[in-house]
Amino acid sequence: MKNILLILCLTFSVSQIFGQKIKILTNHLGYELEGSKKAVIEAYQADEIKNCYIRFYNDDKKAATVKPIEVGKIDQWKNWYFWTINFSSMNQEGKFYIECETERGVVHSFPFLIQKNILERHTISDIVSYFKEQRCVGQNEKADRKMTFAEGRKDTIDVHGGWQDATGDYGKHLSHLSFTSFFVPQQIQMVIYSLCKSYEMLNKRNDDNFTQFKKRMIDEILYGADYLVRVKNPKGSFYRSVSAPGPGKKPEDRRLAPAMTGFRIKMGKSDTIAPAALAKGINKKFLYEVCYREGGGIAIASLAMASQLNVYGDFPSNVYLKYAEDAFQYLESNNLLLTNDGKENIIDDYCALAAATELYKATKKNIYKKAADKRAVSLLDRLVSWKNYTNYWRADDGDRPFFHASDEGFPIVSLIYYLHICDNNTRQKVLDAVKKSLEFNLSITSEVPNAFGYARQLVQHKDGKRNSSFFFPHDTETEPWWQGEDARLASLACAARLAIPYFNSDKDFTKKLENYANDQLDWILGLNPFDVCMLYGVGHNNPEYMFFGSYQYTNIPGGISNGITAGLNNEHDIDFDIPYSVTGKDYDWRWTEQWLPHDSWFLMAVSAGD
Repeated sequence: MKNILLILCLTFSVSQIFGQKIKILTNHLGYELEGSKKAVIEAYQADEIKNCYIRFYNDDKKAATVKPIEVGKIDQWKNWYFWTINFSSMNQEGKFYIECETERGVVHSFPFLIQKNILERHTISDIVSYFKEQRCVGQNEKADRKMTFAEGRKDTIDVHGGWQDATGDYGKHLSHLSFTSFFVPQQIQMVIYSLCKSYEMLNKRNDDNFTQFKKRMIDEILYGADYLVRVKNPKGSFYRSVSAPGPGKKPEDRRLAPAMTGFRIKMGKSDTIAPAALAKGINKKFLYEVCYREGGGIAIASLAMASQLNVYGDFPSNVYLKYAEDAFQYLESNNLLLTNDGKENIIDDYCALAAATELYKATKKNIYKKAADKRAVSLLDRLVSWKNYTNYWRADDGDRPFFHASDEGFPIVSLIYYLHICDNNTRQKVLDAVKKSLEFNLSITSEVPNAFGYARQLVQHKDGKRNSSFFFPHDTETEPWWQGEDARLASLACAARLAIPYFNSDKDFTKKLENYANDQLDWILGLNPFDVCMLYGVGHNNPEYMFFGSYQYTNIPGGISNGITAGLNNEHDIDFDIPYSVTGKDYDWRWTEQWLPHDSWFLMAVSAGD
């Protein structure tokens, strides 16, 4: 039996004779037993790829022969040239590697698994552990028990608990891009929402293997729900952020802040940072609180779901539900005042829809059913077309395309959960809209050569120009904020997986959805041009986070990094982890920093499997 490490070393030395490697890229973990299975060969146009074989890792016996399919160049991604290998027909568990014959010699992949419930088995526990590791504890927790306001108010509040936002950000945020209208992400509350939904989905699968996972999920759900109770203004909405400013991240510098600092620059004349209420001379307290889209909606939904568990944390279940209902009542009357621009948009719709849906499920009060119906109608009205792009979501009152670095799948997810409470007439309209939206996603993803099946998007730049794109643009209203979008990919995978059971009669469509979902998760787990597994502790080449060349902020096992972006200087190119020594700027975080939303969406996507 050959030693696989020796094979790999010999393979790489053969390709290095020619100056550049030929790589066989796979999901570093492996593939679901009955699911789609794909690898990608990354080489150069002059290369010739011949036959490929799937071999057993233990004895090198041939398991299958697969013909590589030439795809070619992808946009302007370096000088790479790609082929795909599809081995979905393999339905035998085991450990394997891929071998390909080229004119340079034989090339091998790293070994991978084919296994039933492979993602659930090897990722859920790590992700839940990551959340627990991100808890705000110690001296920071002590400081948060007597939190002061950034604007000099003398009163203090207890906001201890919650999860620190990212590798290099010890702050706690419901949303950190509140100065924008269309790009606000769901952060701390998304962790709770994901845990609640994942717990619910795993429960329905009735598999004893998930028993201990679910217990640990409940611990994190209650920890998060308790935090939402503490950051709820008894007479208003939820407080947005606890900031952790300064390079020292000192506990004594922590403040309750109106928004994350550091990105409030290069704002256009029409952009506003503060809530619309301030422009109208209304109480300054609005500066600290969130509207539906800035975290309020998903916080309400999370508290409503947490109230239905048969256990509770520091606060009883009826307090979770009361705070959710109080916040909903308040935002129904004041949401516009809390927005940055005095207008609602698609994010308000899907966040408020999620809130009303979960409140109705928890209380059966018709007021929430009516609110959910109203938001669903508004959301369904947002499918529009522009040029040859049909049935994309519009973000505003016109036809501005909705694209998002972390939550792009949420419109579909909110509608699918609304199906649980809507009437029969509305149900078909929702399903029609969900299918149209997913068909748009499939269409735009396949409109250009795309060996990886990376989810493409219709984007709009600050100057109003639009184009289809692989990655989040650098010149949006969030500028200079842009980063890798592993949360976005996982959210779209989650949306596709949740939709599949509703379209089982259309086998071709559901097969496309399965492939689409798997492509996004495969990319996160290493099947990408940089051969990097973004889930720390799984696979190889895990991203290491550097801060101005220092490794003082270290990534944590179970955390998922931001991910790959468009090229630093050419948005048709592709880049990852260009170090400070090259850029001279604090850019490392754009690619390698771990962030709560990535794990939140990935956990939901995995739990939505079957």
